[in-house]
Amino acid sequence: MEGNSATRNDVRVEVVTAAFVASGVPEGVRDLGRFLENLNNPAIARHIELRQATVRPLYRAASPLVVDAPLLVRRDEIVFATFEGPHIAHDVVRTATADTPCLLMAPPFQIQGTVSFAPGAQPAQAIRSVLGSFFAVREARVYDAEGYMLGEGEQIVVNGAAVQMTASTKRHIEAFAEKAGTIRRAERAHEAAEEPMPVQERVERAA
Repeated sequence: MEGNSATRNDVRVEVVTAAFVASGVPEGVRDLGRFLENLNNPAIARHIELRQATVRPLYRAASPLVVDAPLLVRRDEIVFATFEGPHIAHDVVRTATADTPCLLMAPPFQIQGTVSFAPGAQPAQAIRSVLGSFFAVREARVYDAEGYMLGEGEQIVVNGAAVQMTASTKRHIEAFAEKAGTIRRAERAHEAAEEPMPVQERVERAA
């Protein structure tokens, strides 16, 4: 997508909280740089506004609610977000020459990926420096707290305030194979029956 020809409808974000996932067009945002600026600007309202929005419970991909009015999401409740649209005005992500892998424990998620820093920075100190803001994580993989993979993306935006623990590592807590297999078998059974499986039942079956 070419940034110079972008219109408002070219931009869409999906924001993920500990309980809900919302998707929509962020008000006043044309590119990733402006999105990050808005998230990190304390002078802007505590909520971001999403138009043409949908919302659904966490872990439930089916039947999102189409909201017929602008949706307000509290910035400090966002754990991470994905961004679809131009990345112009955010060259800092590409020009920072030092990259380091990182594992971010941001309940209820583990996020593994690569973060860019100024050259010469020590990884631990550099990671600490961004944890007070929203920042970009490239080559990102998102897992649940027990290591079951939920998805991946070329680049996501993480709320540093939601991160409880972090380390400069390519590793993550892996799911127990037996438990992950039990979850997958239960999901396939419900898909065959063409009925949704409640999250509580999914947890109980995996226990």
